[in-house]
Amino acid sequence: MSVEILDGATIVNFMEDEEAFNVQICDRFAHLDSDHDGRLSYGEMLKELQCLRIFETHFGVDVETDPDELVRVYDSLFLQFDHDLNGTVDLEEFKSETKQMMLAMANGMGFLPVQMVLEEDSFLKKAAEWESAKLVA
Repeated sequence: MSVEILDGATIVNFMEDEEAFNVQICDRFAHLDSDHDGRLSYGEMLKELQCLRIFETHFGVDVETDPDELVRVYDSLFLQFDHDLNGTVDLEEFKSETKQMMLAMANGMGFLPVQMVLEEDSFLKKAAEWESAKLVA
């Protein structure tokens, strides 16, 4: 994990660089596709969904979430990715939904810089690294 400063523009600009964004999407999809069949099963996607760290906080204190509620949330998120409802997520579905989620994050953040703790292999970390590389070049 690392601490990064980013804003909505960082995320939007990263996604608008289709080559950079597609490379990250394809890499992440390949990493998750453990059986290399070109589709992500619920089990393969679950690890990614769990990385979203869905939990509640009350006044900065983590509250343990009901396990049944988490299952319902993960099921719902998987269905959001599975556009054709065939029980698996293909690369285009993964790319499309990831892009929608990142746009929602960017819109929610706005354009004021925010300091965040990011997982090393997260899309937000990749966006921050992409922006830093652009500034150096």
